[in-house]
Amino acid sequence: MFEDAAGFTVCGRVMNRDECDSEIAVDATKAVQHLFGNQVKRLSFDRGFHSPDNQKELSKLVTDLCLPKPRARQSVKQLAEADAEFLDAQQNHSGVESAIGALQSGNGMQRCRDCAEIGFERYVSLAILGCKRLTLGRLLIAQQDSRNEAALTCRQAA
Repeated sequence: MFEDAAGFTVCGRVMNRDECDSEIAVDATKAVQHLFGNQVKRLSFDRGFHSPDNQKELSKLVTDLCLPKPRARQSVKQLAEADAEFLDAQQNHSGVESAIGALQSGNGMQRCRDCAEIGFERYVSLAILGCKRLTLGRLLIAQQDSRNEAALTCRQAA
């Protein structure tokens, strides 16, 4: 799932059962770059997306890449050597995790009543649409009154 700076989910998909995160990172990033005319400058991924090949290929696609290494020792070393852009991208990564959680809990995704794969994809798409409407509503409220509680995200309130 890709999210923009305003909090809109701009691209998301249900992975096949036999795919793992590290296998889709480069192709998904290429698709998003194509969608936005190569204007995406910063991306943040989970540890599951890391591989040496992904590190090399994704670095060619975006300027600021946050691709944490999978093991604790590697991660500690990577953080010690990280630049400000990496740390900033990692700091904002929790927003994507929060968005995934919102899809599951806040939009009726606790249980998919349509058991087919296409039904699950439809449920996920509808949940993403619901989140986009909530984000748009929050932004419209913020235009009228930026101090309104409904205009704040959890990131802004903290």
